[in-house]
Amino acid sequence: MRKSLKIIFIILSTISVLLLLLAIGAGVFIHKTLEREMNQDLPFFQSIKMALTLNFDGEKETQFKEERTNEQYHHISVYYLDDFSELIPITKETLDWAMDKNRELFGTVKEVPVDLIVVQTKDELRELSDLEDISGFYSDFDRLLAIKYGEKESILQKKETPLYLFQKSILHEYTHYIFGRMVNDLSKGTSTAYPIWFQEGISEYVGNDRTIVEYSGFKLVSLVDLVTPEQWQAERVQGDTNVYKQSYFAIKYLIDRFGVGIVKEIINETNNTGDFERSFTQATHMTITEFERNFLDAIKTS
Repeated sequence: MRKSLKIIFIILSTISVLLLLLAIGAGVFIHKTLEREMNQDLPFFQSIKMALTLNFDGEKETQFKEERTNEQYHHISVYYLDDFSELIPITKETLDWAMDKNRELFGTVKEVPVDLIVVQTKDELRELSDLEDISGFYSDFDRLLAIKYGEKESILQKKETPLYLFQKSILHEYTHYIFGRMVNDLSKGTSTAYPIWFQEGISEYVGNDRTIVEYSGFKLVSLVDLVTPEQWQAERVQGDTNVYKQSYFAIKYLIDRFGVGIVKEIINETNNTGDFERSFTQATHMTITEFERNFLDAIKTS
């Protein structure tokens, strides 16, 4: 009997040691991977915490958070300076609006904790994102929303243009977050499977909710030139284009013709197949080329 117990003890001890070594090895791998991805040195236990919470704080993000007040609203941690405090009620109202509109488009999507950092300048946004001339951004890897605000008094007075720009930024970036959740939570889903015009068009559609948007004669870009982030950035900075507005019109045409459920249908099918163009055609019975011709004709005649 004692011999059997001794053998069982040895087996359990061996298994425990092996599991411990496996956990240490996995931790080292996670630590090194995050340091490489984020291009910075990280304390070992910080990297493990980041992996467990799926919230990856870069050096600048950490600094910005430490300088700001944190207020929790639903699954969102809002970080802001004292000057912004009067805008918190409008921010919460807009976040509720964003949640409602996204549920209309996508149905119920699993929400995970996300950070929202509010800044005052484009330079601060560039420190967080390395992107030029933007009013907000979302990073799925960092689980981070960031928006810029200005003209606080005009927003508080609910003057049309400043309020629209402020709320649009929140609506737009929150939609990127929900899109990321819808894509990444499903088997074959990855945002890289989706052309940028489709992703940005959806966010612009939500961002312009309750707003009338008109075509203003800007140069139209072929959708094949708006697929990758590099293509998008190159066309975005051209003075005679407006790729955000063009992508908005593409998604609006899609929804006007097929109904609000078409966006979710295309995403679900793409998540299953990993092939956006094939899934798009299956849902709409149009190739991307046919769709582009139809919606561009609709823009020009509107």
